[in-house]
Amino acid sequence: MNVIALSLVATAILFVLFLLVYRTNKTSLLSGFTFGAFLFAMISTYAIIVITYPESPFLLYPLIALFGLALIVPLFGIYILIAFLLHNARTVFRKEGRSLSNSLTLIAAIGIIVLLLVSWAMSSQSLPMWLQALWAGVLSIVTIYTFVVFVFLTTSALCSIAHPRKDKDYIIVLGSGLIDGRVTPLLAGRIRRAIQFARKQEKITGKLPVLVMSGGQGADEPLPESEAMVAFALAAGYDAEHLIAETKSTNTAENMALSKAIMDTRSPQGYRAIFSTSSYHVMRAGIYARRAGLKIDGIGAPTAWYYLPNALLREFIALLVMRKKRFVAVVIAVFLLTAITYGLPYYLLQMLEAAT
Repeated sequence: MNVIALSLVATAILFVLFLLVYRTNKTSLLSGFTFGAFLFAMISTYAIIVITYPESPFLLYPLIALFGLALIVPLFGIYILIAFLLHNARTVFRKEGRSLSNSLTLIAAIGIIVLLLVSWAMSSQSLPMWLQALWAGVLSIVTIYTFVVFVFLTTSALCSIAHPRKDKDYIIVLGSGLIDGRVTPLLAGRIRRAIQFARKQEKITGKLPVLVMSGGQGADEPLPESEAMVAFALAAGYDAEHLIAETKSTNTAENMALSKAIMDTRSPQGYRAIFSTSSYHVMRAGIYARRAGLKIDGIGAPTAWYYLPNALLREFIALLVMRKKRFVAVVIAVFLLTAITYGLPYYLLQMLEAAT
């Protein structure tokens, strides 16, 4: 079997593996990892074909473009990213106001700048080996978690573009807070997305799903979110008999658990459901759904382009908090392994020289 055939087989195996993982658990980071591995294998196979058949120039042009991109990213990518993050922070501040939750892209940009400055300072001076070893550990952690960010973004994108079957009995609509007792634009998007799916399903199958509006009453809210959500859906023309308000939940985990309790009570014989939220929130909401015992997919309402980077950073931080023990263990292991590997040969050599 020649190299091209082997590459095609490897690509096909990775694609099948991705499909299996994706169908089993879309919210798993393994889903994004296997998809990335499949894309890498596909591009590698394409490059092998171009090299094997150089007489076909049309095959060569896309490869040249990819090669140029591969040069630009390591040379200028970090500076392009910093400029983008700073511009995005300015846009978010102008449109959404200044707050800590709206400052994540700014904080990320400052963090990258500090990292570059410290790296430059460390490389421009002769420092003790122990300090170099510690810094190597820090850089290893940054490298590992940069990779994790890309896997997270891929997984999040795959979750947000899922197309559930039009056979649902329930759609859980996740709350996101009220302003002066009124549905916010963000929350309105989630409700409209659920209604859009429900109307399409009704048109195709004749079956209108029940919308479970999920959200309790905050300390600064005059009524439960879910009741305001029901009123919004009624004003949009949705059938009142197909609306339920879950009024006790205070976070996404409770949204899923308490909505499941309602659906279990109403349909003890079993049911099919999905949830509706913002596009950037589908992955994490899906994790909470599985923790509550709901093996369901989500549909995402569009998010304003300028707010998406900030929202995704917030979701990534929330994911780290959800799995903090695992991520802390990775940080400690990577740091110690890198620092020891980097510094140990030097100190062994020093001991050997001293002994002789």
